[in-house]
This record gives sequence, C-alpha cells and structure tokens, in this order.
Amino acid sequence: MGDDASKPCICINHVAGRYLVYDVNDIAYLRISWHMCGTLFGTLPQAQQQNIFLGLPLELMREEARLLVDQRVATIVEDSLAHRDAVKALSETDKADILSLKIQEQDKLMLANREESMKRKEVAIENAKAAGKWKTKPARASESSIDKSKETPLFESTLDAIVDGVGDEVGREELASTAQRTSADDGSQRQYVIPMASSAIGLHSLRLPREAENIPSPPDARYQVYKYLQSLGYFMSPGLRFGCQFVAYPGDPLRFHSHFLVKSLQWDEELSILDLVGGGRLGTGVKKAWMMAGLEQRDIEADRPESHGVRTFCVEWAGFG
Repeated sequence: MGDDASKPCICINHVAGRYLVYDVNDIAYLRISWHMCGTLFGTLPQAQQQNIFLGLPLELMREEARLLVDQRVATIVEDSLAHRDAVKALSETDKADILSLKIQEQDKLMLANREESMKRKEVAIENAKAAGKWKTKPARASESSIDKSKETPLFESTLDAIVDGVGDEVGREELASTAQRTSADDGSQRQYVIPMASSAIGLHSLRLPREAENIPSPPDARYQVYKYLQSLGYFMSPGLRFGCQFVAYPGDPLRFHSHFLVKSLQWDEELSILDLVGGGRLGTGVKKAWMMAGLEQRDIEADRPESHGVRTFCVEWAGFG
C-alpha cells in the first residue's frame, strides 16, 4: 500500500452501527492507497429529492474498517460521545476560530452569488438592447427616491433602474421577471449552513482508546477472505445486488468491470448442489465468475496464524448465456 508515514490517523465515525468517513481527503486517500471505495449515501444540498448522485459521508464495510484499525491507519470514534466531549473541550479561542471560518465562507458565497446576479442582469440588458427594446432615460432623483434607495437592498434599486430604462412594455416585463428572479437568488437574502471538515476541529479531542467496544468484528472467515483478496490488489464492494458477500474488481471500479462474485465459507461447511449450480449460473449470467473462498486448516499447530490459509475456487456455467 501507499506510504503511511506522513498520513495522520483517519477518523472513522461509528454512527448507529455504521462506519462513516466524512473527510473528502481521507476518502481519496483510502481509494488510492487502500483500494477502498465504500458507499456514498449522503444527500447533495442542491438535489435532495434524488438517490443517484450521492455525496458524503462514505460508509465502509465492517471488513474495511477492521482492516484499517488492524493496520493502525484509522481509529474508531463513537460519534455521539465524541461530539459531546469535543464541544465541552472547546476553548473560547477555538469557538472564535470556528465562527470566523464560517463567516469567511459565508462572505465568499455571498460575493459569488452577487457577481452571478450582476452577470445575469447584464445579459438581460444586452438582450433587451439587441431586441431594440432598450431606451435610456435621465435619472430622476428626489428626496423620497433617495430615502427609498437607502432602505432598499442593492439589487432592488438596480431592478428599478433597469425597468425604468425599458420603453417597451414587453421588454419591461421580461427584464422585471429576470431581475426579480436573480434578486431572489442574491446571497444577501440567504442563510447558509457551512459543513466543516472534521480536520478543521482538532481530531485529538475525538480519539477514543483502540480497545473500544465499537471496533468492528466481522466473521473470521469472511474477514480473512476479504483481507486476502484486498492484499492481491482487488477493489472490493458489497455484493448484495448480486446475491453474494463481495464483488471483486481487478482495478478501480470507474475503469473496470468486476470479475468475481465472492462468497466466503467455512472450510468444512456443507454446500448444497443447488447453491453451487445457482451460483455458477448467476455468475456466468452477469459475465462474472462465482468464487467460493474459505480458510484451509493445515497440518501444523492450529492456533498459529500460518496454520490458516485462504483458498479460492471459481465456478462458471459452461455453454450458458
């Protein structure tokens, strides 16, 4: 795997039985260095009513979380306890820094929205001029209008100036609707909730002892099979949609199709011929191989790690599909 010397320990949040990663830099590191893609299931702020393009957080399988903990790459954090302790431990300086960071990000978004609104209005004016519907008039200033301009926001006064400059009624209505729409999108009228990366707050206050009870404990055979295939460079993902435990990809799933549908078994576990035939037909039907894998018991001391080796067998349905 990649060089982990300069990489800080990854924080995996344990939330309601799930193992989640919130930091996008950690997610990129896991994908590149540890061949872990996980499953994104967060809702995107701009598209809450869909479930195709999902965002943070990333959910890891129990086997992935366990491997990272065993390799001392990550630590498990009980989410509710960690947030409670972290909030209590924040000093006034930390709170001021967090507030300052949020204000800075809000200001950036506000300026970006204002620039976008101004560009839209400029486009509307150019369109009106091109259509011959634009007519300049001398500015009319009075005490009442000046007082009104002081009380109205920037884009509302700009709206009045634009609409007054339009001679044709059709152009007036078109520009008014455009300007009102962009004014409604103005950043000054919005309130933003800025999600902060977990790295923005000191992670040292979120760490829990490595012997915490929430360390994942998947079945041994399943974990060893996952660990074995992952060590060979395979990208592993959940296999529920194909009726198996894992789906194994020879490379990044963005570039490769999966090759194997993996099912872990105990070495002496009975397997019915119906399951064998069904697995082979399923794998061949989706242009993959159905892989059975288990821990082989060798003729040396049973309590030694080297006495257990993973062996794999692939089944394909000849002449099918």
